[in-house]
Amino acid sequence: MDGMSPGLWGSLTALGWGTSDFIARFTGRAAGHQSALFGMLLTGSVALTLIVLIAGVPLVWTPGGLWLLAASGVCIMFATLWLYRGLAAGPISIVSPIVGSYPALVVALAVLFGARPSVLQWGAMALTMAGVLVVARTAESFEEPGKRSRGELRATVIISLLSAVGFALGVYTAQLAVPVYGNLQTLWVSRVVSLVCLVLVFLRQAKRPAIPLPWWPLVAVQGMIDTSGYLFLYEGSYGEDAEIAAVTASAFGAVTTILARIFLKEHMPLVQWFGIACIFAGVAVLSA
Repeated sequence: MDGMSPGLWGSLTALGWGTSDFIARFTGRAAGHQSALFGMLLTGSVALTLIVLIAGVPLVWTPGGLWLLAASGVCIMFATLWLYRGLAAGPISIVSPIVGSYPALVVALAVLFGARPSVLQWGAMALTMAGVLVVARTAESFEEPGKRSRGELRATVIISLLSAVGFALGVYTAQLAVPVYGNLQTLWVSRVVSLVCLVLVFLRQAKRPAIPLPWWPLVAVQGMIDTSGYLFLYEGSYGEDAEIAAVTASAFGAVTTILARIFLKEHMPLVQWFGIACIFAGVAVLSA
């Protein structure tokens, strides 16, 4: 396992996230997207805390990078909250590809901090964003009188874009923190921060999370799979090729979309397939 490349770690992340997000479609509808996220974060936080305590993981509290852990936790919480809201509303084949474009934004952040992409990488980022635009424009084809209005579909596209930005910021700051705090501590602290942040959202709304008892086992599985995905991602976040792990991990959108096509029979027009192909072709080039 130690010899695995960042791309392979990212691929494992994609499988985990894609499956977890597909489950979120059902838990989000059964309990509400906020409660489903609470259950997922609580499960992951408890599991990671036990791992840290039992394994006796040495903890580092270098103050200069703690803000990275906090920023990652807050950004990923809001990104996941918007993602779950979008998945619950649907269609999945619109939400997942748009959110899955976040690696192009990770590369854009790297540019802001001094990275110099090649012409090919610039082209790949442009292709990815063009694919996002195409997929977003096909959202109107999913309009269903009495079920999905055009305004609701536009709102779904907007929160999907916000989710992509949130994931880009969250993953980028986490990857900066991993060399200092290690992948396990980075994930553990950021996940606890996400949970605390979500609790504050509930308090602000004067609400409490409510998950029907029969749904807790599935929520727990969702939390374990999602948390494992982040562990795989951060394991591949060491060294100069750390961004590749984030890029290949974005294939989670393809996993979720394929599952939706197989099990939910979501209709996907040809132009939407073209947009999805552009997104993942651009992502593939960025990961090369």
